[in-house]
Amino acid sequence: MKVVILDGYVDEPSNFGVPPYISPYPRYVAGAVRDAAHEWEYVTIDQARAGHPLKGDLLVLLSGPIVPGKYLRSLPISEREIIHHASRFEGPRVLGGPLARFRYYDESLVEPFDWVALRDIDGAVYDHLTAGDWTNRDRTIEEWDRWAVLGADVIRAHPDFPEPLTVELDTSKGCVRYINKGCSFCIEPMYGKPRFREVAGVLEEVRRLAALGAVNFRLGGQADFFSYQALGLGASPTPDINLRAIRELLSGIRAAAPNLKVLHTDNGDPAMMIAHPDEAMAAMRDLVRFATPGTILSFGLESADPRVTEANNLNIDAEGCLEAIRMVNEVGRERGENGMPWLLPGLNFVAGLDGETRKTFDLNLAFLKQLLDGDLWIRRINIRQVRPVRREFEPTGLYHEFRKFKEAVRTLIDHEMLRRVIPEGTVLRDVFLEIHDGHVTYGRQIGTYPILVGLPYDATANRFVDVRVVSHGQRSLTAIEYPLDVNRAPMAAISALPGIGAKRAARILRARPFDSWPAFAASLDDPAVADRVAPFLGLAA
Repeated sequence: MKVVILDGYVDEPSNFGVPPYISPYPRYVAGAVRDAAHEWEYVTIDQARAGHPLKGDLLVLLSGPIVPGKYLRSLPISEREIIHHASRFEGPRVLGGPLARFRYYDESLVEPFDWVALRDIDGAVYDHLTAGDWTNRDRTIEEWDRWAVLGADVIRAHPDFPEPLTVELDTSKGCVRYINKGCSFCIEPMYGKPRFREVAGVLEEVRRLAALGAVNFRLGGQADFFSYQALGLGASPTPDINLRAIRELLSGIRAAAPNLKVLHTDNGDPAMMIAHPDEAMAAMRDLVRFATPGTILSFGLESADPRVTEANNLNIDAEGCLEAIRMVNEVGRERGENGMPWLLPGLNFVAGLDGETRKTFDLNLAFLKQLLDGDLWIRRINIRQVRPVRREFEPTGLYHEFRKFKEAVRTLIDHEMLRRVIPEGTVLRDVFLEIHDGHVTYGRQIGTYPILVGLPYDATANRFVDVRVVSHGQRSLTAIEYPLDVNRAPMAAISALPGIGAKRAARILRARPFDSWPAFAASLDDPAVADRVAPFLGLAA
């Protein structure tokens, strides 16, 4: 039997799956299919949109953009596309992933399917292929590890393989705060008592992925970096940090993937850091030692309003989050070889929660201004409306205030924070150029929440370049290739150099070629401008 795996992409709080990321879901399904002695074909929704036929004996459709995001060149499958592809497939069809788990009640969406997997889709597919029955169950730890290895080959079928593909790695399922039901809106506590993979199982998967050619990895499939293999699980919402297990995992990944280029993580619980400061600092030092520059620990502050914190059982208050940000800054602000700080916090805000008032947004903005006043760096600020995935929330009627707050953050905070974290003149290595929009070429480094970089001219895409930053937007950078060959660069690139502009760029073009730095400097009418431009060029001074 041939099983067609249609990857409609997922985007969860702890799992990326929109290119250039590949989530574990299709890999686990492929592993289960192979374990059941059948064949699989992996197809992305982008390939299906381009006309790739979906032909086989069973369709497994994966979807789940639980966290709304902005995407550079791919979009998750739409509901219309789900219904279209499922309806046209000639054979049994099963829907899996977060969308199935949280939209199973939507008759119009699930009607074309023979089964909707409310638990692990890979377990349901395996049981159907081996016993003829559809089931709803969680995979066992043994199946988890086995299917991760057996299905690793899926990465070779991904259009982004080998680069810029980034492979998401699962280490656990669930949240250690399950004992107090966790945050009011979060799906992680709904999985029940957390289950952790053993280090050996994760490393065997990494070893196989690396042998296949994977070089970029992200520890995304975990609710909290500090909670991996936590000690005393169930006794407290902040159990002891298992420093030994974290160190074995990070060091083991580096050994299992000797050609590794990127190793990043994502979610970090500031409450765990405050409860166990010494262990948290040691774990972050290990992260800096074994991971690669530019990684993030995303903090779910959600709100700086104590009323909202209490009403929604949030994991940290503003004061605790501020201290956790200081801790990360102490460890991770040094700049690494790719031009990015080694490790910085990210910050999440969620609007629409219980207890929210107009004052909430004032408190949120005041918190962010504290960061600037204290010169505390954060890599990115995510602001979103709560989604009724876990339960419904009463409308607050404060959407105007939400929009006003979001705009204030983008104009008053983001630009200045970005300017501090990545100053003018910073050289960013290995930026992958992905798309053209008008006469601007956009690219990103590989990793967690990479900063969008715009080259203000037409440059060849689908390649890695080094760039030097010339200016800052609210959440993006303008840069030029580094070093810039001033004798061949287009006028738009020369115009973007600090202090140059269109008139000076035209004068430079007329005076080309230059055989030395003095010759170039002589073409300018301002020695100060020449000094400012010098670091961007490939001419010998």
